[in-house]
Amino acid sequence: MRVVVKQNNPKPAIVRAAALAALILGGFLMTASAAEPPAPTRDCPDCPEMLRVPAGTFVMGTPTADARSPATRAESQAAIVSIAKPFALGRVEVTRREYRAFVNDAGYDVRGPCRSWDETLARFSDDRARGWENPGRPREARDDHPVACVSWNDAKAYVQWLAHRTGKAYRLPSEAEWEYAARAGSNALRPWGDAATDGCDFANLYDLASREVYAFGWEPVRCRDGYPDLAPVGALRANAFGLYDMIGNVAEWVEDCATDSYVGRPRDARAWVWTGGCNRRVQRGGSWVSPAERARSAFRDSGEATERTDYVGFRVALDLDGRAEAR
Repeated sequence: MRVVVKQNNPKPAIVRAAALAALILGGFLMTASAAEPPAPTRDCPDCPEMLRVPAGTFVMGTPTADARSPATRAESQAAIVSIAKPFALGRVEVTRREYRAFVNDAGYDVRGPCRSWDETLARFSDDRARGWENPGRPREARDDHPVACVSWNDAKAYVQWLAHRTGKAYRLPSEAEWEYAARAGSNALRPWGDAATDGCDFANLYDLASREVYAFGWEPVRCRDGYPDLAPVGALRANAFGLYDMIGNVAEWVEDCATDSYVGRPRDARAWVWTGGCNRRVQRGGSWVSPAERARSAFRDSGEATERTDYVGFRVALDLDGRAEAR
């Protein structure tokens, strides 16, 4: 599910109409999000558990975000987006156990380096000794921790393998699908409400417990989620769609090319990608290193498609109306 456009610099356009409509609608999500989440499904013993996400309409972005800041410029260009058909999304982030099944079966080469926290230098740096098998965070990684130290290219290879293995249309989610699923019917800044400090039951972020172990140069969220770094998937509470860790734990690769504007983006579930591909891809959801301002449904980051870090992973999406196609 993607849309390909010619790569260019979008011309300035009046997009405030969408933002104004968003404000008039009050961010209202036209979907029965309060219903009991469906039971998860799994296509093979080593496949991710998937949850059906209902169709609906939502306001993508934050109309009140600072349009002058490069970090929030696109987000400020809020748009009403329609998700016309249900789709499935991973109930949790792809785990180390699930990723290992792919590496072993496909013989996939995932040698480093990985950008990870260096305790001696007290900074993040590329380390060739680190990789998805030994990311360093947590110190004793378990099979039910989310896989990290994987690039967008690595994530793409995984979903292509999964589609081939199952014969079903597995893929990376689009940015629009991701935000819609993260919001889960909420028009607040976060699935649980506006305040980051109310989210330690839902999201593994850089909190007071993290600060006791890691001296990052930013303020922690003023609560405790119980994990100084990566948490096992599903350890905290799910959102209203039954999805875990949409905010925090590891940031998640999505299909879309990275842009600093929403001008011209699809107003439906399709990913926004360039003809010939792109070097940078969007990351969503923040992670265990994230301060409060990055722990939001609409916050977006990006990275080179080849880069690996110890706080970025992914989850998978699945088309419910078709078999796998070549991508």
